[in-house]
Amino acid sequence: MKILLSVLMTLAILFVLFLIFVYSGWYNVSAMNEESGMMKWVLTTTQNNSIESRSEDISVPDLNDSSMIAEGFEHYNEMCVSCHGAPGMEETELSKGLNPPAPYLVDEAEEINPQELFWITKNGIKMTGMPAWGRTHSDEKIWAIVAFTKQLSKMTAEDYKKMANGSSEVMEGDHKHQEEDEHHNHSHNEGENHHH
Repeated sequence: MKILLSVLMTLAILFVLFLIFVYSGWYNVSAMNEESGMMKWVLTTTQNNSIESRSEDISVPDLNDSSMIAEGFEHYNEMCVSCHGAPGMEETELSKGLNPPAPYLVDEAEEINPQELFWITKNGIKMTGMPAWGRTHSDEKIWAIVAFTKQLSKMTAEDYKKMANGSSEVMEGDHKHQEEDEHHNHSHNEGENHHH
């Protein structure tokens, strides 16, 4: 009985402290205020685990389709570049004002798996400035954005500029080179087998 009473008293004290925290205005919600310590760990860990648990069963389509990548560029260039950057593009005033900062996807997208990129793009993340594009875009359009985003690390500033000027040669050229390499490797392997 005493143990139960102690537990109830502890919970009541914690609830009172929680209310004091909420109503006191002690926590600084300013985006100028950098998060650190325990609060940063709580928010980051909660976010990462939430995304991971909700995205692990998502099926990934073929992300190497050049028309899909080209469509993804249109959406990325219109909706995402001002926060997440592009090859050769400096950080914008908008991205500098975000807290937490938006990831610079030219460097970071390669490390994020496609399922998580899709889930984040579709659902957004509360209190980060990341909108839920799933409210206005179909899954197909969101996968196109993901397909393009996964190409960012392979692109130069000139490649991005060409796409912005309406050229599809960049992605088509990449896939043509890939196909030529695959054909060359296949022919080389056949030659070796024939030789043996």
